[in-house]
Amino acid sequence: MQNDIKKAIEDIYINGDTELFISKCRDTVDFLDELLEKIKNKSENVEKLFDSNEPSLEIKIIVNKCTFSEGEVEYVSLLQINKIVKYFYLQDEFSIANPDPDGMDLYFDGFRNEPYSKKQFDVDETICNYLKEKGYSRLYINDMDEIYPGIKKFKDREETNQMTVNNALFMDMWNLCNDDQI
Repeated sequence: MQNDIKKAIEDIYINGDTELFISKCRDTVDFLDELLEKIKNKSENVEKLFDSNEPSLEIKIIVNKCTFSEGEVEYVSLLQINKIVKYFYLQDEFSIANPDPDGMDLYFDGFRNEPYSKKQFDVDETICNYLKEKGYSRLYINDMDEIYPGIKKFKDREETNQMTVNNALFMDMWNLCNDDQI
């Protein structure tokens, strides 16, 4: 676990600095419009999926769709930019309609931290280069799933669920930014 990530988790969840979390959730990403323009020029659709009161902002990018004789494959990239620490997470996905009428799932899909198409590669490269210039570092799925021992994912539950980097810094699992505390 990166030292700055570890420190942020300790400050918020162990030392009780919830104001740090709340104030960072209220922050905006000042370069967001510029980044969105760069992404829009290389993709079919870009949609912001974030609440202004969350620790990260999420952007869904429909990179492209490719039609072939039996159907269509859709390539999507999901970007999360953290507002507490200077990190981002980028996940690439694909989805194909299941042509089997007896199939259990409507779609075949998958995700990973690597692109599935050349266009998705180009979008990913644009995002990564831009965010690197802004001082951000990329987290991968292994980093997001890393557990910080001794902190419960759900504050008020007895079960021994554990807090991951994703839960701690990209979500408001403890509902710190609820309306009563703001």
